[in-house]
Amino acid sequence: MNARENFHAMMAGTGAEWLPLNVPVTPPVADLIEERTGVRNSELAFETDFGFEWVGYNEDPQRWHAALTDLGYKFPADVELGPFCIAHVAPPAGTTGKAYHFRVMLHPLEVISDVAQLEKLPWPDTADSRHYAALQRKMQQVHTRGKVAFAGMECTTFELSWYARGMDNLFQDLAEGNDIADWLLDYFTERSCNVGREFARAGIDIIGLGDDVGMQTGMLLSVPMWRQHLKPRLAKVIAAIREASGGRKVWVHYHSDGDIMPIVEDLIEVGVDILNPVQPECMDAAELTRRHARQLGLSGMVGTQTTMPFGTTDDVRRRVREIAALHRDHGARVMIAPTHVLEPDVPFENILALVEETKSIRFR
Repeated sequence: MNARENFHAMMAGTGAEWLPLNVPVTPPVADLIEERTGVRNSELAFETDFGFEWVGYNEDPQRWHAALTDLGYKFPADVELGPFCIAHVAPPAGTTGKAYHFRVMLHPLEVISDVAQLEKLPWPDTADSRHYAALQRKMQQVHTRGKVAFAGMECTTFELSWYARGMDNLFQDLAEGNDIADWLLDYFTERSCNVGREFARAGIDIIGLGDDVGMQTGMLLSVPMWRQHLKPRLAKVIAAIREASGGRKVWVHYHSDGDIMPIVEDLIEVGVDILNPVQPECMDAAELTRRHARQLGLSGMVGTQTTMPFGTTDDVRRRVREIAALHRDHGARVMIAPTHVLEPDVPFENILALVEETKSIRFR
């Protein structure tokens, strides 16, 4: 079996040989991996199971800069302006230590007062096939390596909307019913439908959707509010992916940090196949297995707030064995990963322990 075949066997319940593994990292950790192994990419350095692809848009940031300046937004001189007017600035020098990748987010659409202003902004046409011309070739490259092709489409609707508008403003829009939030949520839903269709047609194995809608103490927004505004849009994106896949199984992987147990059955209902990251500080993978092992795979489960930065190598190995037992003893379909990207406070020895222990476990 190669990694792709093993993953599909895990998800289909036909006999995986090992636990699929993913080790996402931040740039400072990639520096460390390169220093220790000579290879910067964690997939290649540790021979993990997934190859990731994203879609970028050939946008001119100056068009956004000019349009929003005309509406009264004052950009700082050092702004980093990305797609969909998502904007960041570097924090003050000397404040981030090794975490040089940290950025402060700005919300340029906070100056918007009506939908007419939104409609005049230089939004990219996400239905334009030119954005996706290289996707099939990229999928083939991942599959040639024997890896699982994974489409990064997190920040599906809600997060990109509030990144641009500001979370407080977006919630106020929803409360007031002024249509600004609905316009943004609809635009990013349609964008995700378009991207998801193209990935499905190109031969992707997993599509990673998601929006952070949980805190460690519960939902970030009420369940009725989530069901009204976000569930139907997520269902629309998944339906577009299913239609475009032509009957071929594309696994839908849904990411949300925090405790989202109140909406797990809703996620299953709209077509989610894999839940990530199942944050152990606030969600119980064993309980999810007991309730939903037949309907839902689990991905992540190794804590980046606890085990990875602050545990010993033995703690890391123990956690991997606990997750493996969910599969071996209870039939859970599981993929090992940290519950978020690894930050600079994670010792290299713990990364090695995660990789080595996962690779040491075999089911045949």
